[in-house]
Amino acid sequence: MNRFLLLTAALLCGCSTVLETGDTLERAITPPDGVNYAVTRPEGGFRLDVSDGRFASKVELLAVRKSRTRGGFTQVQFDLRNTSFLRQTANFGFEWIDAAGSVTEGQSGWSPTPLEPGQITTVTATALRSDSAECRLRILAR
Repeated sequence: MNRFLLLTAALLCGCSTVLETGDTLERAITPPDGVNYAVTRPEGGFRLDVSDGRFASKVELLAVRKSRTRGGFTQVQFDLRNTSFLRQTANFGFEWIDAAGSVTEGQSGWSPTPLEPGQITTVTATALRSDSAECRLRILAR
């Protein structure tokens, strides 16, 4: 009986140290291949990098528009549609890329957005630096 209690205590103590920080918790819950990307292209249009096929089959990227603000900053709009019959929640984040392909700025957290069935949602981002030319939209299912 003492061996069982000792083994149970050791297992419970070991499990409590696995998730020490929020960063560890996020990595434990979110597989590294669970993030989908939509990247604007210099010649126009976009490129999709789909890692989570389950979520990608429920949410469709319809269009991407890229323009310049009066101040000369790049602005993008992504139109997404929930094609499923259930409400989906997507977490969005942005990374901005310069003409050479280097990341110039990024969003540290995620912005959760509910997507109702059949709803088209526009996600907009504006660069904070004038050398940011392209945008990478990060999409994570919640």
